[in-house]
Amino acid sequence: MSAIRNIALIHGWGGDSRCWEPLLEAMGTMTQAVHCIDLPGFGERAAQPWPQTEQLVAELEAQLPQDCLLVGWSLGGMLAVQLAARSRKVRALVTIAANASFSERDQWPGMPQAVFENFCVAQQQQPEKNWQRFCGLEARGDSEMRGLLKTLKSWQPTEFPLSWNRSLTCLGEIDNRHLLPALEIPALHIFGEQDALVPAAAAQQLRNLKCPVTMVQGAGHCPHLSRPAEVAALVKGVLDEGESVPLDKSAVARAFGRAAHSYDAAAHLQRAVCRALLNRVDEHCKPKRILDLGSGTGYGSALLRKRFPDAEIIALDIAPAMLAFARENRPQANAYIAADAEQLPLQDGCIDLVFSSFALQWCYKLPQLFAEIQRILADDARVLISTLVPGTLQELEDSWSAVDGDMHVNRFLPAGDWQQACASNQLGGLLHTEQRVLHFDTVTTLMRELKSIGAHNVNRAAGKGLLSRARLRQLTEAYEAKRTDSGLPATYQVLYLNLARSVNGATAQPELGNLHVATGSDPA
Repeated sequence: MSAIRNIALIHGWGGDSRCWEPLLEAMGTMTQAVHCIDLPGFGERAAQPWPQTEQLVAELEAQLPQDCLLVGWSLGGMLAVQLAARSRKVRALVTIAANASFSERDQWPGMPQAVFENFCVAQQQQPEKNWQRFCGLEARGDSEMRGLLKTLKSWQPTEFPLSWNRSLTCLGEIDNRHLLPALEIPALHIFGEQDALVPAAAAQQLRNLKCPVTMVQGAGHCPHLSRPAEVAALVKGVLDEGESVPLDKSAVARAFGRAAHSYDAAAHLQRAVCRALLNRVDEHCKPKRILDLGSGTGYGSALLRKRFPDAEIIALDIAPAMLAFARENRPQANAYIAADAEQLPLQDGCIDLVFSSFALQWCYKLPQLFAEIQRILADDARVLISTLVPGTLQELEDSWSAVDGDMHVNRFLPAGDWQQACASNQLGGLLHTEQRVLHFDTVTTLMRELKSIGAHNVNRAAGKGLLSRARLRQLTEAYEAKRTDSGLPATYQVLYLNLARSVNGATAQPELGNLHVATGSDPA
């Protein structure tokens, strides 16, 4: 995928781009280009009027660079959420002290509406005095309050244009409560523990919506000013996460949805691994409720029903079309849920067995994935997972490298990453790798099978358009050099995880072993 090449920053009400200087200094030398955006009426754009919100967001989107991490503070953070929800330019998002709704709304915690209205009136009548009061509110509660307040007041503008009043109207109108949980990019929402403008209860509400939230201890409304090093580390973490997620989950859902009717005819290896995974269930296991995570066409649900006839089975998949196919052709589950494995819409402690075969290789936020799995597990619950690790389709990847330098094979996370994510979420047990080798008559047969099961290249960096005859000829010549007596090999490196929830906080450290088995295409 294309890298995050830019960082764009949007300041809050009453400030300008100078507020980012301590944070950028703390971030040090970066390969990303930095773009500080002043809002209309502030900083270098002090003479410009404040437009209607829809027009403002459109103007800001036009100013955004491509492939950017967008950082916004307070009002700037609320506008950044609007931009992240609509613009493909935004690859990752960080908000700082930005409430989903600045003022109280429908029991959402924020500034009391009467207090906000009084503040707006005071800005119209005594703007300089009101702005200095606002500086005090921004610094209040921060352990560095005295120095922070001095810095904020040193940025007093020479005049307070009418646009400041109109921007307050925008601040009171924006409601991001429905947008924040729906964002599909790496994001982090940073709050100050002692913020006098955004209550800590608002951060908790975002946590309840499964939004990634972190709290800076001892900070008020300006953690990027009073704790620049700490906030810089958090921003860099989101940058790293943005670089590590090479695909859009919606693209995965579409690919598998299109493959729903062709999947079973080509999924020989997938069925074999599914059966092998089920064989790892302990004979004494008697789950009352099972989650078939990434249930696909329902093959695993049917096996689970045969093994556990009295259990309640929940089939969950990111592709609604797969669920529809399973419901019609293998109606073995009790419930069908369309959702992402990294954001499970299930209650805490409700699942006795999580069963997931060849689905979670599309997840790249493993700590978040296993935090969700650990959350839904009941006491004494088990987790059985099969997935893919590096070395999978290595022959295809090597052959493509003789054609060009693009990414043609989906990227798989190493077994050590899975092991670490399990351990950090108190899940212990056994991990085993297994090598399986299929053979094909031609390269086009292999690629056609990958497309039939929805497992073709869905990376953001994948080349678009039809494969030319010349490039196909180059690919074929490179792959033919690997031909054996059985045909063209396609190696799959399978990782099996057999896990249990650690009880009473005991440290869990999964053990990693290896089992190498070469097989041909499984016809069953």
